[in-house]
Amino acid sequence: MNDQELIEGIQRHDRNAFQYLVTTYQKKVIKTACYFVEELTEAEDLSQEIFMEVIDSIGKFKAQSSLSTWIYRITVNKSLNAVKKKKRAAIFSRLESLFLPGNGYSDNPIKEPFMENTALEEEEKRKLLYGAIRNLPANQRIAFTFHKFDDLPYKEIAEIMQLSLSSVESLIHRAKLNLQKQLVTHFSEYAKN
Repeated sequence: MNDQELIEGIQRHDRNAFQYLVTTYQKKVIKTACYFVEELTEAEDLSQEIFMEVIDSIGKFKAQSSLSTWIYRITVNKSLNAVKKKKRAAIFSRLESLFLPGNGYSDNPIKEPFMENTALEEEEKRKLLYGAIRNLPANQRIAFTFHKFDDLPYKEIAEIMQLSLSSVESLIHRAKLNLQKQLVTHFSEYAKN
């Protein structure tokens, strides 16, 4: 099924078109959403909202880019909105905890490690990397994620982000420099040896 047939099928509420849409784009949508929300189950839930948005908005698709680019754009927007909502909830929760009396025990008990040391170290490194990526400015984070994790070419990233090719190249270059700066500070005690 090509893009035009898929679009027409969705507009007709054809079950086969819906199924083709989901089977074709589900993994990509979940993978992209997961880079933003960082939890697979949350990304899977978000993918349902994304597909509903695609179905509801298909009449607004102007075919100025490919259908996949348009779906990526919806995924990025929905994912960023989910992250903002999550941050607002976390802030509210922290404020709430300041004004509510404590219960006398920690909500986060210390857990004994159950993995061997090298796996633990790898997990820590991965957390540092994803934390550093999260700290990038939004446009740098989006461009870097599409390039490094989704293996999208610069041209497609430019279409998704609605930027020029040179802007995308610059964003990815600055993202790499910013990541280097952030990660070097985390490992500065090792760099002195």
